[in-house]
Amino acid sequence: MDIETPTRLAYTRLFREWNFLILWFGYLISYIGEYFILLAIPIAVEKLTGSTLMVGLSVISEAIPMLLLGPVAGVFVDRWNRKNTMVISSLIRAVLVLFLILVQSPDQVWIFYVIGFLMSCVSRFFHPAMNAILPQIVKDDNDLLSANGLMQLVTTIGLLAGPAMAGLAIGYWGTSIAFIIDSICLLTAALVIMMLRPPKFDSTVLRKGLYTIWLDLKEGMQYLFTNQTMVGVMIILGVTQLGFGAINVVWVPYLQRTFGIGAEGLGIVDSAQGAGMVFAGILLGFLSRKFLKTTLTGGGVAIMGLSFAAIGLAPKFIYVVIFSFIVGIGFIPAQSAVMTLIQLAVPDEKRGRISSAQVALRTAAGLLSMAFASVFAEIVGHRAVYIICGLIVTIGGLLAFYVLKEPVQSYPEN
Repeated sequence: MDIETPTRLAYTRLFREWNFLILWFGYLISYIGEYFILLAIPIAVEKLTGSTLMVGLSVISEAIPMLLLGPVAGVFVDRWNRKNTMVISSLIRAVLVLFLILVQSPDQVWIFYVIGFLMSCVSRFFHPAMNAILPQIVKDDNDLLSANGLMQLVTTIGLLAGPAMAGLAIGYWGTSIAFIIDSICLLTAALVIMMLRPPKFDSTVLRKGLYTIWLDLKEGMQYLFTNQTMVGVMIILGVTQLGFGAINVVWVPYLQRTFGIGAEGLGIVDSAQGAGMVFAGILLGFLSRKFLKTTLTGGGVAIMGLSFAAIGLAPKFIYVVIFSFIVGIGFIPAQSAVMTLIQLAVPDEKRGRISSAQVALRTAAGLLSMAFASVFAEIVGHRAVYIICGLIVTIGGLLAFYVLKEPVQSYPEN
């Protein structure tokens, strides 16, 4: 199946743009590094404690800042230089992650929670800044979905390269090497992003003074709950996160205890998902010309949900790998379409606040799901958690067809 010429031209235009190329490459390096610790921390906690609850706490400690700090961080992202925000946050995380090397015994596991919490706090500034700066770089709304697809390709490459390399590295040299590599990746990403030359953002349109931080936050929340597109996005993200949160907690214990796989096997699962994302990324150009973004969101989420449920029913490890590949196929169109809907629906001066606020609200749903998994996984079983959460995600995908609305300017031309 050939991707239509207009989409190929959009990809070509984007990669010829210096700013987009730098942003894309900097995010790629950072994301590969992130996958080293995303794999290393649950493995280390499971090995040291043998407790799903303790693994869940490591995930929850990273999620709490999304809920508590996220909305406020977005206010500052809209006020600060977004390029500098990304650079500084990368440098801080590059230092923090090295403290994880200190964890060598069960009584030191608390260090994972503290450092994970702090790194997540700093990340609350990086990701909204990146999401807010992308529409400044990509001026043509018609190219924005392609740009988001290419940014999601970073996730794809990260899933292909990060887990595979992390699994091998952890298997041979232990978890400490993963933390060192992540630090190097974050430092390199900061140096790359320093070369970014985005259009200057006019901060004079923003109110000055400490009290206005509350006013800006209030204004962002009001927009989030009054814009028709954003209301639909929040409903879908909230429902799906009730499923995703638990899966983030149980996937390592489930695969290790049920199928007896080690770090290398976990890397294979993530890499299979990445391969599915590559396949979906190739198809995205064609799909974006044929389907509305709301349809891509609903279909992609439903595919992921059904695949998660199938993983919970898998009799052998090979089926886990196959359905992880299908999860990747659903992820790219869904994530790219949602990000494009948000960027088109929200004016530039509010993007940092809206991006952070929606992350905080869906994190609340994710924390509920994580708490359930941490407490009940040992009681009802990891398989049952996977199946239940997969069905919840599927419901979120079906809801998308009814509650999501396209921004007026994003309707395809007749």
